Amino acid sequence: MSATTSPLPPSEPPASRERVGEWGLLRGLSFLAIVLQHSLGEYVYRSDILYPDAVTIGLLYHFIRYGTLTFVFLAGAILFYQYGRSSKRYGPVLFKRIGDIYVPFACWTVLYWIVVQRLSGHAVFAVGDLPLLLQQFVAPTYGYHLWFVVMIFQFYLFFPLFRGAAAGIGRWTGAGSSERARAVRIGLLMLLLALAYGWLMYLSYYRMPSWQTEGLWQTLLQYRTYEFPYYVFYFVLGGICGLHLERFRAFTLKLLPWSTLAFIGMYLWMNADLLRFSGEQINLNVSTYLKPTSFVAVTAQILMLYGWALLLQKNGGWWKKMLLLCGKYSFGAYLSHAMMLMFIAVQTRDLTLSGYHPAAAVLTALLVAAASLLLCAGLSRLPGGRWLTGGAGKKRRTAD
Repeated sequence: MSATTSPLPPSEPPASRERVGEWGLLRGLSFLAIVLQHSLGEYVYRSDILYPDAVTIGLLYHFIRYGTLTFVFLAGAILFYQYGRSSKRYGPVLFKRIGDIYVPFACWTVLYWIVVQRLSGHAVFAVGDLPLLLQQFVAPTYGYHLWFVVMIFQFYLFFPLFRGAAAGIGRWTGAGSSERARAVRIGLLMLLLALAYGWLMYLSYYRMPSWQTEGLWQTLLQYRTYEFPYYVFYFVLGGICGLHLERFRAFTLKLLPWSTLAFIGMYLWMNADLLRFSGEQINLNVSTYLKPTSFVAVTAQILMLYGWALLLQKNGGWWKKMLLLCGKYSFGAYLSHAMMLMFIAVQTRDLTLSGYHPAAAVLTALLVAAASLLLCAGLSRLPGGRWLTGGAGKKRRTAD
């Protein structure tokens, strides 16, 4: 469907595809948040950690829960921004995404297999390992963070369905008699989606673990963290951003005081839950992504961060430049960062760090982020480096 005949209300000129700077900032922030999350997770369960240090790590952990889900939001924003109103065939786009996303994922899956096998003292490949190796390409465990690539790639596969649904819904929202009426209709649909998604999160966290199922249903429930429907709200929210960029910018700036207050309230709630349900040992899994409170907190945080990113885009200085650099190489660095963390963990697990675990976690995160970004930047400049870094470092014409 062409931009000129789209039933979706044209919130900005269809031909205008400027570089969306705040998306690069959000990508950089999200990468740093994920690295810090995983570094905190490395130290919080160590046997010599003091309870106050574990609580400190938990408090910091909840402050940066936005990382992974913001990447889902950005995937929706970029796809709908570039192709939401386009008549361009999606097949070539998907083929390119396979090269940019799934091929690097597959290469790193093999690398993680080799490194973990060697660190554990096993042969790189032994008789009987093939089923477990093949499993890593659909439900990775050796590269524990690679589940995200499996999940996010499903959105790329099914994007034509999302685009078709958006076009159909656009006929209804675009039928509003005024700009305000159209905005109200979009808001109503998002509210209904939020309620339905919140119910799904309730079922996932409180009910599904006790469901007795067999066969395919059991597999789907067991691996639901890998499945795109459990993250669809963030993708659709990103799609709204991509289709109505200027209005979304204005909305997040206007909402900024309230989204900030909402996040602070949810942050306090989640920390209270963490202390109430963890017992003597802090358990970060109390705050899984697939939980109603996490959904509300992360949604508020994404809207809050978007507003702050817009302000940072105007007056960011060196902080803005650093985040844009992190965003530029974030995908390849994301793929490699767990390996950098693994190497540091091997060297530090025998150290006595009582009283210093939070500081050690933050220092580790800084080292891991720097090493991963440097590695990705270096690999992207080598012949064939894109097979390990995807599109990292390449100039983008339309969006960050």
